[in-house]
Amino acid sequence: MRQSTCCHRAAQPSCTCLTGGRVLISLPPSIIYFLSEDFNINSITVSQAQKLTAPAPFALLSTMTPEGQANFMAISWWTYLSNHPPMLGVCLSKKGLSGSLIASNGEFALSIVSEELKDAAFRCGTCSGRSVNKAAQFGIPTVPLTQVAVPGVAGSRVIFECRLQNQLEAGDHIFYTAEIVAVQGDPDVRQLFAWDGYARLAPVSG
Repeated sequence: MRQSTCCHRAAQPSCTCLTGGRVLISLPPSIIYFLSEDFNINSITVSQAQKLTAPAPFALLSTMTPEGQANFMAISWWTYLSNHPPMLGVCLSKKGLSGSLIASNGEFALSIVSEELKDAAFRCGTCSGRSVNKAAQFGIPTVPLTQVAVPGVAGSRVIFECRLQNQLEAGDHIFYTAEIVAVQGDPDVRQLFAWDGYARLAPVSG
């Protein structure tokens, strides 16, 4: 795939681009990109698109069960939403345990974990907290937090403490919006990213 240079024609009301005698685009006004004849883009699935847009910042989301046991899930479908007030959102499957715990407890924590937890963090995405105590089973170190009654993951680059604000049905998922009520961070920790979908976890080199 090759993209040619662009032309700037701000002084003209419109610009018609030609290549090989073929009109590619005609748009007003200013910057028009020329695409060479060998430009090739194909229809793909959403799953393939998720792999092509990797890496995604990975986290462990923690909630608390009614029995007082911390539950952890692997997640990369999270995003910042607002600065004032500080908010973020997480998108979780309707079938999972974590979503029901967020809805019932109204709070959770999001830990941007270190590369030292690569194997344990990956295994958190392979089983359900309904049947496995992931912290005990995979050796996930926890740390008490200041504003929410759930633990974070010790040694993380960033830990967000979050209180639920709203939830929105999104197909087979639910999107939870939350206010960030406290945050801790350590810039010396190298964080993990999800690559090729969820095929592997690794830091970004460089």
